[in-house]
Amino acid sequence: MEIGKLSRNDLIVLAGFVLAIIGLSLHWYTVGGGLVGIGTIGVTSGWDYGLGVFIFIFTLLAAAIVLLKALPSVKFALPIPEALAVMALGGLSVVFALIKIIAKPSGAGIVHVGWGFGIFLTLIAAAIVTFGGFLKNSES
Repeated sequence: MEIGKLSRNDLIVLAGFVLAIIGLSLHWYTVGGGLVGIGTIGVTSGWDYGLGVFIFIFTLLAAAIVLLKALPSVKFALPIPEALAVMALGGLSVVFALIKIIAKPSGAGIVHVGWGFGIFLTLIAAAIVTFGGFLKNSES
């Protein structure tokens, strides 16, 4: 692998992918005791939701598109510009993260459901992937 072939913008996309994995592994939602008055009684991560898995897949594909050009033995060509593909995958990840923020599960009045740090980190990571694709588009 020729790391020297990767631009600064490629490294931004890769950093966004790494942050997305971290964000998906952290708490997305916390469940509190509600009426009972108990503290936090449960947490869920991004891996517990289908959209979270899609965010992983899309950011993984964006990172793979970027990494494939660093492999000299692989001839890789997309029917659309590479930067556009990375931006689209990152943009879909942003939309999916926003859906999970807006459509927070309810506790049905029995328990309190709050957001965890992981969902916001995942949103930021997806935005970083999208921004890296945008920068890649402006460099070409």
